[in-house]
Amino acid sequence: MDSDEQAIETTMGKLLEGFRRRDADILTDVYSEDADWTNAFGRTLKGRDAIVDYLRELFADPNFSDGEMQGAPQVEARQISENVVLIKTHMEISGQKTVEGDTLPTRRNHSLKVLRRQNDNSWQIISEIYMDARDEVTHRH
Repeated sequence: MDSDEQAIETTMGKLLEGFRRRDADILTDVYSEDADWTNAFGRTLKGRDAIVDYLRELFADPNFSDGEMQGAPQVEARQISENVVLIKTHMEISGQKTVEGDTLPTRRNHSLKVLRRQNDNSWQIISEIYMDARDEVTHRH
């Protein structure tokens, strides 16, 4: 494994650990200062501090924190340039609840992350968007 792969794995490992432990402080090194982030419900945030603060609140919410990942996420990486990598992930999450306390069906969550090499050769997320797969269809092929 080369040093870039190792650095990218370190960033992705911190992201997974932060979500698994519900510890937003782990994520301060994961996001760039100017990162943008959009969740599966369309909430968009700009900047590391805003993202980490929101995740701190989210992790403290039992409706979110009751959810558990079903196995390890599936991860695909695609190098765009020497300094930019796209990471696609898919994971299933069960047990999360709505604000009203109703248990959601298993979420089939997908994300797209753009990572950029930093001056110290670490990699940080500069943009991230989440979406949930739905059962409704508008087109059959």
